[in-house]
Amino acid sequence: MKLAIKFLKTFLVVIISVLSFFFLGQSLFSGQAKKFNLLLITIDTLRADHVGIYGGQAETPVLDKLARTGVMFTRTYTHVPLTLPSHCSLLTGTIPPVHGVRDNGFRFTRPNKTLAEILKNNGYVTAAFVGAFPLDSRFGLDKGFDLYDDNYGSRNLQRDLSFVERKAEEVTRRASTWLESNKDKHFFLWLHYFDPHAPYEPPPPFDHNYRGREYQGEIAYTDKMLGELLSKLDSLGLTEKTLIIVTSDHGEALGEHQEKTHGIFIYDSTMRVPLILFNQKLLPSGRVITDLTGLSDVFPTALDLLNIGVSNKEIQGRSLKATILKKKKLDARDIYIESVGAMFDRNWAPLQGLISKKWKYIEAPQPELYDLEKDPQELNNLYEKEPGMTGQLRKKLADLMSSEDFQLLAKVERPPMDRETDEKLRSLGYIAGGKIKVNENRPDPKTMIEIDNLFNEAIILSESGRLEEAESIYKTLLEKQPNLAIGYEYAAYNLYKMGNLTEAISLLRQALSLNLATASIKARLGLYLQEAGEIQESIDLLRAAVEDDPNYAEAYNYLGVSYFKAGDLGQAEVAFKKALELDTDYAMAYNNLGNVHLAQRRFSEAIAAFNKSIFIDPQLAAAYNGLGVTYYNQGEVSSAWTCWKKALDLDPKQADAAYNLGRTLLKSGNKEEALKYLELFLEIAPEQKYNQDIKQVRSVVERLKQEIR
Repeated sequence: MKLAIKFLKTFLVVIISVLSFFFLGQSLFSGQAKKFNLLLITIDTLRADHVGIYGGQAETPVLDKLARTGVMFTRTYTHVPLTLPSHCSLLTGTIPPVHGVRDNGFRFTRPNKTLAEILKNNGYVTAAFVGAFPLDSRFGLDKGFDLYDDNYGSRNLQRDLSFVERKAEEVTRRASTWLESNKDKHFFLWLHYFDPHAPYEPPPPFDHNYRGREYQGEIAYTDKMLGELLSKLDSLGLTEKTLIIVTSDHGEALGEHQEKTHGIFIYDSTMRVPLILFNQKLLPSGRVITDLTGLSDVFPTALDLLNIGVSNKEIQGRSLKATILKKKKLDARDIYIESVGAMFDRNWAPLQGLISKKWKYIEAPQPELYDLEKDPQELNNLYEKEPGMTGQLRKKLADLMSSEDFQLLAKVERPPMDRETDEKLRSLGYIAGGKIKVNENRPDPKTMIEIDNLFNEAIILSESGRLEEAESIYKTLLEKQPNLAIGYEYAAYNLYKMGNLTEAISLLRQALSLNLATASIKARLGLYLQEAGEIQESIDLLRAAVEDDPNYAEAYNYLGVSYFKAGDLGQAEVAFKKALELDTDYAMAYNNLGNVHLAQRRFSEAIAAFNKSIFIDPQLAAAYNGLGVTYYNQGEVSSAWTCWKKALDLDPKQADAAYNLGRTLLKSGNKEEALKYLELFLEIAPEQKYNQDIKQVRSVVERLKQEIR
């Protein structure tokens, strides 16, 4: 009997233990337990040691307070110093050889589940607000988001090679509005602030307060905007209900190792990033963790803290939950790092490496080994002095890269990229076609960094209006690397801005003669020939460009303009619609399609196209001009004038709007107002484009002056 009772007690204990485990599991994983929201903030190009609490000189009171009252990691590394592939690692828990995105401009097409997909499947509403084009939805990171707000507009100048972003203030405003509408739901919200990225242009008063330290000024400004977002979260009563994670995709070299920005090397200046977690109910306060961690750890850590299971077999990241909550030291591990973009865009050697405890090994034509404890600035290469450690880490890297789950560089192909994408991403060098031959003799990036710096310097000078200085540097650049196709393209663009259309065309023809007949070169030459009036040759080149790259949305847009100028409205419409099929948010293509419908007198369709263009880019003056012409043709003169004045407000050099206002005011008998706008037209209209119109308007202006007297 005693034995039976003892057995019964044991049995009951086992049942109770099993039931306790069962109910615990139910409460944590079935949604019975209280759900926390997730707010993920990534601050682009935020170098860890420039944040105040990490020892930096930028004033970052918001980040500092989060770190002091939350959990701060001091040795977190990105896996790649580029925006898109780094965010893919962050949102999937995998490293680049697994998720397959090795450079900006690639597309995330792997079956790996994203953080947004998993949380959406667990009942969360999901939204993202991104600050710049490298994270555009076309690249695939919109998977799982109910709202992926990448509507940052576009400068939409057909000749513009600059890059599209929106300020942290706008990102914060849009996200705050979304929070107000979704405050009663469980949510995952991701904000991407782009501001610390070059060029460094902090708004007032940060431009004045950080004169000569503009990069730090951008950080301080972003910190202030982050504070406004968190104030909104607090005012809605959401702070205690929300797990907040703040990190960055990569840092910024700022001249260290001769690299001015990022994307080439994998030294700590561009690879070490801040990582801060905060929630006073869920996490301890003031915990500083010095263990080696990677950006891919954020994915499993967030899910683990939210009590959502994830298979460790499918990811390389590790959950940091036990380290955060129980002070459990992380097991020894290696962090994989790479920078292979220069292999695609400049034909330079790829860089791959490992960080292991205090050591960093970099595989390159000139291999490198650093003791990060004794040499944090990575100035003393111990590759030859420490053959044992070098051999050990080299073997570890080789074993890691031999995994069947990893995409070897030899099998990597850069995906087709349309012209708009290529231009906005500011690709450097020429795009290598087909599969990469890793064993080719490529120069070590350490020996080529001068080329990268010259190119960046020329771009900055050109964008700041110092065109002659930029021209001189472009000449030097092309002398040093004559096969740098993109160098010809940017140099030609600089000549175009100087008013030297003939020289720009000549330089691009020179590139073709050197067998640099990329789709990009063909498209830009076709565009400039279009402006020079060589329409048929322009059409031939642009058709060749889209044959080379069928996903080249910008080239289809250029081609449509050439067909339009040739009077072939049918082919123009086909080309613009193809551009829009490839890029549904292409505001200028909608504008140009509106012009086709206008010429066909399909006014309702024209109005729809112009309004779509304005919805995508409210700053696009050309669309307001076209809308005005459409209204005028329907007899709505007042609406037409309103549109044309709006176009001039947005762009004081909108010559078409000035011309239309002048002509219609003259027709209505308002000679003085007409004269004002016609004189403005003569002042702003480019001679090359408006040659015949300028002659006619000059004659009208002279006559009006005499009549008004």
